[in-house]
Amino acid sequence: MSDTLVALWADIEPAKEFILSVLVTLLTTFLLWLFRARVNLTYGSASTNFHSFRLSPEGEQISVWTEKFYFQNIGRKPAREVEIVFNMIPTSYNMFPTRDHQVSQLGNGFFSIKVPSIAPNELVVIDIIDIGGRELNLQSVNCPDAIANEVKFLPTRQYGKLFEALVCYLLIAGFFASVYFVLQLTVGS
Repeated sequence: MSDTLVALWADIEPAKEFILSVLVTLLTTFLLWLFRARVNLTYGSASTNFHSFRLSPEGEQISVWTEKFYFQNIGRKPAREVEIVFNMIPTSYNMFPTRDHQVSQLGNGFFSIKVPSIAPNELVVIDIIDIGGRELNLQSVNCPDAIANEVKFLPTRQYGKLFEALVCYLLIAGFFASVYFVLQLTVGS
């Protein structure tokens, strides 16, 4: 086996520098592609509320549905021409932070909000209120620069800094203990 490798190495001796330069070029190109600035658009909904009540004892039953949608570009490049499509027109909506946007009703009855751009690490929140209890759904989030990813939000308890520091310490200590254990098994004492 080693004689074959020595013979192969001797055969490519004249082209060794060329092959090495091609490999370095390909590796550099791959690393530049891997760490390039790109758009990473995520969205999700954290809370949905439904209320049904009467304004007066003999009045009609009123249903109010509210939902908060979050859109964030966690990439390093601005997301251009972001279009947010709902299955119908809501009674009211609010966008935070306040920004320029275009609203349109699509041919199939869908409702579209177009945001010119979302900067890197910027969070845009759309709060929707719909009276009448209809089922308003987010249909899609479109961006020519990236495919948007949905993130599931779960309400969780927030712990203090001391507890978080303890958990981080235990995770790091456990990692190093595992590495030590594997080294003891493979290398020995």
